[in-house]
Amino acid sequence: KHVKPNQLNPQGGIVSQEAAIHISNVMLIDPKSGEPTRVGYKIENGKKVRVAKKSGAVID
Repeated sequence: KHVKPNQLNPQGGIVSQEAAIHISNVMLIDPKSGEPTRVGYKIENGKKVRVAKKSGAVID
């Protein structure tokens, strides 16, 4: 966040500020590669399981 100079921050400049992140911007981590991945679904042994799109690994 860019801040104008004021009494609390006489120099002004860029200040780091934490903010909320929307749930649609969150991704699961692939269990094999450790990178973010999308999720798909597959039927295994008569049950619907989540599957990582990048590696195809089953997500518990």
